[in-house]
Amino acid sequence: MNVGWKKSGRGTLLQILMVCAVCFFCGCGQMQNDDVRQTDIEQEGKNENEIANEGENGEEAGINEETENDDIVTGLLTNDTIDTIKDSIYRYYYREETEKLSKEEILAAKGKLAATDLTIHSGEEFALIREWYDWDHSGDISVVFSEDLQDWQEEDLEALALLKGSVYVESSGETFPARALTYLTGSEKLIFSYASDMTDVSGIFSEGSRFPQQVKEVCLDTYREGKYKTLLQLLRDSQVERIEVKQGWEADAFQGFWLDDVAGISTLRELELESVPIRVRDEASLKACGLERIAGYADQETDWCFLDRLSALKELTCSVVEEMDLSPLLGREELSLYLRFSRLNESFEEADYGEIHTVCPAFNREVSWPGEAGDERFPAIYQRNYDQGRMVECFTDRHVCENKMEGIHTEPYNPWIRVTDGSVVYELRPGEGESEEYKFGDFREDKIRFQDINFDGTKDIVLEAGRFGAQASRGEFGYLWNQKTGRYEFSPTYTEIANPVIDTEHQMVRSAWRNWAASHSWSIYRFENGEFIRQRMLTEEVLTEDKIPEELEVPEEASVLCWQEEIFENGEVAEEKRAYAVQIEGEETVYPEECENYREEYWVYSYWSYFEDQ
Repeated sequence: MNVGWKKSGRGTLLQILMVCAVCFFCGCGQMQNDDVRQTDIEQEGKNENEIANEGENGEEAGINEETENDDIVTGLLTNDTIDTIKDSIYRYYYREETEKLSKEEILAAKGKLAATDLTIHSGEEFALIREWYDWDHSGDISVVFSEDLQDWQEEDLEALALLKGSVYVESSGETFPARALTYLTGSEKLIFSYASDMTDVSGIFSEGSRFPQQVKEVCLDTYREGKYKTLLQLLRDSQVERIEVKQGWEADAFQGFWLDDVAGISTLRELELESVPIRVRDEASLKACGLERIAGYADQETDWCFLDRLSALKELTCSVVEEMDLSPLLGREELSLYLRFSRLNESFEEADYGEIHTVCPAFNREVSWPGEAGDERFPAIYQRNYDQGRMVECFTDRHVCENKMEGIHTEPYNPWIRVTDGSVVYELRPGEGESEEYKFGDFREDKIRFQDINFDGTKDIVLEAGRFGAQASRGEFGYLWNQKTGRYEFSPTYTEIANPVIDTEHQMVRSAWRNWAASHSWSIYRFENGEFIRQRMLTEEVLTEDKIPEELEVPEEASVLCWQEEIFENGEVAEEKRAYAVQIEGEETVYPEECENYREEYWVYSYWSYFEDQ
């Protein structure tokens, strides 16, 4: 492939690509004599309108990849690229690759293909595919840079501004020039991918350029000590608010992350270290650091001195992997804690399978852990939050048991909550005194937080109960503050809400869930007379043949989308509304006017929105 294309030749090249794609998909491959085949190849000099007009009188044909046009395709771009465009076009039309596509259909898809999960290997390749995809809704794009950017012309680098959402940054070598980052001015999150052998970037930003200011989040994959050193220095001139660091599997030993390396990023507020221990070289360097939340591992080499320097720190999440002194954590007032006690499991022997827990006797005494010595019960998770002078602690118990089939392992008890309000101390037991459905299962997150869920101006206690069932529905326990009794009280009606999301602006709780692969539902709840009452529910589904109303004129092999909205009064359905859309393969679907209202009223604010922009 000729790397040194000139700008003036790009238009012709794109026309050639389009013709090649048409030939690749359509009847050109079925022509039997060489003269006809050669005539078709010569169409590469024609414009789109000429090709489209000729296609109007043409006959649809299936794909035949043995045509000589493949020689033209491989001369222009990699096989991976033409396969990517082909797959995207078939997804656009919801077709199988064995089905036929006409020239008109291929041309009509230009500029409309979904720009997601694509990998761009070079500037040439990016130039070839730019006009085929809808970049206004791009996301999860991977870009591979060479060490000297020889595969990228200036116009291609500038076109990287088209990329939105999350962009995965890769390298064909161990590094690439830092200046390549300055062109990613449309993305919101940069992920330095594990898919390549990249260890860092090289050089500095040229005069007048800097790290893209709209990027608020950065993920460093396959981290090990010393990796991304130059990149972290360049981030000091960024607006990054969150950094996620993931441990590299290729590391020879358990690697730590030095807080000093990010202390100079003035905008940084959150640091998440996935399976990475917290380290500090020079605690004085942290004085001006504005970190508010840190998540990571704590081992014997973790020095809690950084707590005295990070004055803005509000929340600390740690996996405690070794027995250690945790008194500095408890001594930092108003610091929210989430501690998981689990040792490192470095082997994969059958005897070591499962979770191995850390026991810190001194810590248990300090928090007045009620377990008795020798009973093989211990805290697996400890949480502590503060609100309006009240301290709420959540303990998740575990105990060791032996099973002939599974060997020695641990099992969970239901967590319990302790509230300290001045001299008043009392406990809350999730599900105690209620039906079995309110009790925690074995698969849970046990995350506690303060949030005003009934919109009375006072924060309540919410305990995340994890995800359950085939649809992974998320449940929560709610404890509402009762101004009259001065205590938190369990709310059974809140716990019945699947995947709850608090919409403070509209003072409602929104819910969304998946019924099956082609059916989803949304609900709206309001807090009335001490209970969360369902107001409305919307269900979207693809109707099976026996459910399609007789009055609908539905062509054979077409599908029908149905939206059913239910209005509730006093817990009963008072009104029902239905709307339909008929989907015909190869034709644009006409959606009912109600869909625009559904988008605004249900999808926009829900926990899990399922609506494709049309």
